[in-house]
Amino acid sequence: MAADGAKRSDERSSPDRRKVLGAKGRDRRVQVVRVLLEGSFHQKLGLRDMSARVNLSPWRLAHLFKAETGMSPQRYLTLVRLQRARDQLENSFLTVQEIGAAVGIPNPSQFTKNFKAAYGMTPVEYRRSQFETLAFGQPPSASGKSSDD
Repeated sequence: MAADGAKRSDERSSPDRRKVLGAKGRDRRVQVVRVLLEGSFHQKLGLRDMSARVNLSPWRLAHLFKAETGMSPQRYLTLVRLQRARDQLENSFLTVQEIGAAVGIPNPSQFTKNFKAAYGMTPVEYRRSQFETLAFGQPPSASGKSSDD
C-alpha cells in the first residue's frame, strides 16, 4: 500500500511541478511579441503581422498570449499605447490629437474613449490634473530653500 500511495503522490506532484516549471510567463514567442509591441507601438500591428513574426497561427498566438498575460495582444498593445500617451501628456506640450497620432491611435475620439476607460479621465483632464499637481503641489526643491539662498 505504501508503494501505491507513493505512486499517487508522484502523479499529483507532476502537475504541480509543471505549474512551477511551466510555460506561463516563459514562452519565448510571447516574449518576442511583447517586445515587438512595446517597440513598435506607434505602428499599425495586426494579429496576423504579430503571429508571422513568431511563426504561429494568429489563433495560436492569441491563445498563448492570453494564457500568459491575461489579455489579448491587441489589448496589450492598446495599454502600451496609453501608457506612452500618459507619459507624453505629462512631459510634452503636444496637443492631445498629436499625442494620439504619435502613439498609434490617430482617431481623437477613440483615443479619448480608450484613455478614459483606462485612467478614469480624459487626456485633457489628466494633463490638467498633472499641471495642477506641479503648480500647487510640492515646492520646487525638497529642502524648501530657494535657489537664491
